[in-house]
Amino acid sequence: MTASLTEWTEKKDSTKTALVGAIQKFSTEDGPGIRTTVFLKGCPLHCSWCHNPELIDFQQQIIRMPNSCIHCGYCLQSCTQKAIFINENKQIDIDQKRCNKCLECTRICVAKALQPVASEMTVDEVMRQVEQDKKFYDNTGGGVTISGGEMLSRPDFVTALVEEAAQREISVCLDTSGFGDGDILKKLASMDNVTDILFDMKAIDDEIHHRYTGQSNQLILENLRQLSSDAAIRSKIQMRMPLISGINDGWEIIKQTAEFYQENKLQRVSLLPYHSLGISKKNHIGGHQEEFCQPDDVYVEKIKRYFEEEAVMTVEIQGKV
Repeated sequence: MTASLTEWTEKKDSTKTALVGAIQKFSTEDGPGIRTTVFLKGCPLHCSWCHNPELIDFQQQIIRMPNSCIHCGYCLQSCTQKAIFINENKQIDIDQKRCNKCLECTRICVAKALQPVASEMTVDEVMRQVEQDKKFYDNTGGGVTISGGEMLSRPDFVTALVEEAAQREISVCLDTSGFGDGDILKKLASMDNVTDILFDMKAIDDEIHHRYTGQSNQLILENLRQLSSDAAIRSKIQMRMPLISGINDGWEIIKQTAEFYQENKLQRVSLLPYHSLGISKKNHIGGHQEEFCQPDDVYVEKIKRYFEEEAVMTVEIQGKV
């Protein structure tokens, strides 16, 4: 069921902190140059193939690392809700219905087999880590990439982050699905130090998009149209397309996507063939993720040539998504 946008955005006075799933340094596939990528937790889309499923939920979660467990039993003793148990595989496990996310088990686990998925961080705390590598950004044309989850679900926090980066003369790349407030997205995209926008296109077909993400793509397409109507913003956009064999890579879908890109004068696209890394992550937070098929390399090359020749775009194939 499609929810209102307000359900997916931060509450008033939440610019102070946000749940940050990770801050990845020396990233080279999230925009130009050497970058630091900030992964915010919380996303309104529930992509069936998501490679960061631990960042979908807007609430804190606990991730299990069973191979790190030394079976000391401290977590079992510390849990007042009796949510922690040993499963049939003799691994530590969590009853998600009982767990109240107090995080006491993560604090007492000396082996780090139980860890919080995210950390509550202020803008200043994030920027202190980001600016440590400024010399690398300056030397390579890099900067900070704000990703997720979905960064549009934390508009005030992200706006403050972009403004603080501007004060430090650090360029920003926005990584978004486009599902969020279009006015806020355009405002962010217009900021001088936002030099790049990675815009994910899950599926041009609305029925397929809804089936595999839980949301319609109409808002996303409209937001993309609005961005691309501004030539200055359009030049910043690089489309990113996850390719899931048999789901969103059919030839008619590829043709429709190319036509949409042409209509909106979009010039760059990255193709991201599916990978299954999200499956183990989903398992470690107490869930199950379906495994899909990787598209054939020859077919991906055919798609690449089609976008180059028919849509007259610059195309790259990135590491499997």
